[in-house]
Amino acid sequence: MTLTVRLDPTLETALERYCANTGSSKSHVVQESLAAYLMTSPHTTELNAGLDAVQPSPAFQAFADAGLVGGIALPLAGSADKAAVRAQVQSRRAERALSSRRKPA
Repeated sequence: MTLTVRLDPTLETALERYCANTGSSKSHVVQESLAAYLMTSPHTTELNAGLDAVQPSPAFQAFADAGLVGGIALPLAGSADKAAVRAQVQSRRAERALSSRRKPA
């Protein structure tokens, strides 16, 4: 399906910069953004039944499998340093490795 969308100049510029920085296509970014929006929007909960089959892109799944998708809790903005971030990332990796060993094969 082809869809034409009008974007305000600020959003268009942001999309172009994001795509240039990540190497993603505009179509890919819009598809994943729309899927995420529809799956989480409280206004479309009853309409989302068929969206359970929507799968993340292979690139997203590869990053997720490598533990590169997610977030960490940091102290107040501006007070985190590289060592604190590194410690949290290592802690999450250790937790993930431990939980994967506990799962039955």
